[in-house]
Amino acid sequence: MNDILLIEDDRVLGGAVSQRLRLEGFEVRWAETSAQAMAALRLRRPAFVLADIRLPDGSGEDLYRSAMPYLGDTPILFVTAFADIGQAVRLVRAGADDYLTKPYDMDAVVARIRALASEPAAATEGMPGGGSAASEALARDLHRLAARDLPVLLRGETGVGKEVAARYMHAHSPRAAQPFVAVNCGAIARELMESQFFGHERGAFTGAVAAHAGYFEEAGEGTLFLDEIGELDARLQTALLRVLQDGVFRRLGGRTEQRFRGRLMAATNADLNERMASKAFREDLYYRLAVVELTIAPLRERREDIVPLAQRFLREAAARNGMPGLVLEEAALAALQGHAWPGNVRELRNRIERAVALVDGDGITPQDLFPEQRLDMPVAPETLADAREQAELDQIDRALALSGGRVSEAARRLGISRTTLWKRRRKGPPDTGDLPE
Repeated sequence: MNDILLIEDDRVLGGAVSQRLRLEGFEVRWAETSAQAMAALRLRRPAFVLADIRLPDGSGEDLYRSAMPYLGDTPILFVTAFADIGQAVRLVRAGADDYLTKPYDMDAVVARIRALASEPAAATEGMPGGGSAASEALARDLHRLAARDLPVLLRGETGVGKEVAARYMHAHSPRAAQPFVAVNCGAIARELMESQFFGHERGAFTGAVAAHAGYFEEAGEGTLFLDEIGELDARLQTALLRVLQDGVFRRLGGRTEQRFRGRLMAATNADLNERMASKAFREDLYYRLAVVELTIAPLRERREDIVPLAQRFLREAAARNGMPGLVLEEAALAALQGHAWPGNVRELRNRIERAVALVDGDGITPQDLFPEQRLDMPVAPETLADAREQAELDQIDRALALSGGRVSEAARRLGISRTTLWKRRRKGPPDTGDLPE
């Protein structure tokens, strides 16, 4: 529950917040733009998202629409300046968990994260399909390959179920009792790649205060699954090829060679042919990895899978949340079948999990599955004005409480003048009373 995605374009504030969160024991990934945030979400789902509402390449609403396929039940908390509270209110109505106004209290943020963050659900075990002809053909191939000790390269778009397929092969192979080690090659800092893959001895480099076993050692006689293999650094491509050719590796700073006795599987959503043509990926490594190559079709090309998969994910999520009677309403099923699914099976699972976590009642509706669509609904100006005015009053009351009733201190916290604070508070209900001087 310690993976936090921080989305903040202010380098001073972002640096301070990320440092504080790391001191609190969280793992922090920091994105400064919507594009960087989406790349981080596609790599893996975080336990919590803390996002600024204004970014260089889009608004909070733009970010939320794009992020929904990858959030699942991950809490997302938006941070806004006082002038953007109206947008923050719309986001909360559309399914975001909450918002904060700048400047905010980091102690309160840490407490909020600990209260809301939960471990992201693991990838669903079992077949990566739901009954279509394409899924049945894939299942037959996976079952045959499970018994054969050959390298396998899985290709397909983000979220189609490549890791699920790899786990299925491992679980039905003679190596099932041994470890399955999954590595996202795109999520490892380049300067740490060699140490992460091969391990290191104590004193091998500055900061190596103890010996460390790498992924090859962790896998043992089990399966090492390298996801996003197309993102592997050129130097590591050469080192990996050597392991595949010779079957041996050595820890950084070590003198003894160790033998890799496990099975290697890899996956990518990149066009490796294009990368080989541009010399970004080694052709000899590709042929070592792709002894057998399987492509998993995107969900939009196997729509017969949508409802069976949705029902399966619903049963699993409802059981975890103690809601066994929960059902997908007919309108929700129709909405699922009409969606484009840019995030594929992962998006389907994420939307079901978030709907289960937030639903009121025994039936999941289209609005539960696609809450971001509420951002496109027309809002009566007076309704939005009322919501914004009430939100402003709530923030003023909170700032006054934190400041012990001192107007100047409250105004400083809110980033406005004393006069502005006074005028906005006076617009509230008549029983609010006078502010202390």
